[in-house]
Amino acid sequence: MSSHTELGDAFERFARVEAPDLDSPMYAELAAGVAKDDELLALAAQRQRGQPAPNMLFGAAQYLLLGGVEHPLAAHYPILSGPESPRRPAFPAFRAFCLEHREAVGELIATRRTQTQVVRRCTCLLPAFGLVHREAAAPLALIDVGASAGLNLNFDRYACRYLRAGSEVLRWGRDGARVELEADLRGPGTMPAPPPEIPIASRDGIDVNPIDLADPDELIWLRALIWPEHVERHAQLVDAAAELKDSPIRLHRGDASRDLPHLLERVPAEAALVVYSTITLYQIPREGRRRIRAALEARSRERPVRQVALEGVHPPSLTLTRYRSGSGETELLARASPHGWWIEWGATGGSLVEAVGIEPTSARLGARDLRA
Repeated sequence: MSSHTELGDAFERFARVEAPDLDSPMYAELAAGVAKDDELLALAAQRQRGQPAPNMLFGAAQYLLLGGVEHPLAAHYPILSGPESPRRPAFPAFRAFCLEHREAVGELIATRRTQTQVVRRCTCLLPAFGLVHREAAAPLALIDVGASAGLNLNFDRYACRYLRAGSEVLRWGRDGARVELEADLRGPGTMPAPPPEIPIASRDGIDVNPIDLADPDELIWLRALIWPEHVERHAQLVDAAAELKDSPIRLHRGDASRDLPHLLERVPAEAALVVYSTITLYQIPREGRRRIRAALEARSRERPVRQVALEGVHPPSLTLTRYRSGSGETELLARASPHGWWIEWGATGGSLVEAVGIEPTSARLGARDLRA
């Protein structure tokens, strides 16, 4: 199978599954068009190994538009032109834009990475962190694997609302929080209410290319990875970036599969050690994931280690792995939207190994009722 055929299949799947799942008719249209266009497929093929071609191609185009490049394509992006979208198809303008700016688009695809920072995923992390705090009765020491800009390390600075059938059933966080997030609760399961306060002992993130949002260009790239219809995410991203000034975090440049043990050793003994990731592990080769698991197992011989993961596809799974005495047991807590739009607590089914991304020593399908 040729590389173009493989890429075409990837774009076709993106058009058929991923874009509809995340409510992006425009990207569904663009992906369907690219899937049959050899010139655009050749452009997308310049991506780095492990990087998703659709996200890179679409992100590169939006980056240039956000940076001030003028083109009729901008009319299809609500963040640039307002909520009224043109009635005409977007693909012809997109194709023309990419080919007119072929060199700039290709360079971005070849040198950048999809370090999407989805702040709304904190709606999924919050209940898992709440469970850990209740179990450990200690402040959390957070390590974010694939942290990007590290904004989710400040989850406790945000306010989260949970709705069921349109009505608010739970609100968590400070009044007047700069960032407000919400998620729908689905299914019959009852999500445990997080403790009113979750104290944080330390906030560390590791990434092969950590993003410094003090650099305006880096902020534009993160915004470029937001899908066109998700206008509210731009405001959430900008507001969460501003929050860093009041609640700084530590970002470390490195490969988690190699450098995680060093971070694990630095966590104070009195804190509850929590390593987490959100839609990140797919970018790490299998051997790298194995080394991460080995590092967590090794550290658990000295102290308990928890791993929270929002990983997997269609839909992702929220899991909690408890490592003790050199082995881990994984619990499936929920299925959830990859962007934190909804949570189905206690959902079962699917492959837990695929969900967590790291093959655990043992696993339990089905979440316990941990409301106590």
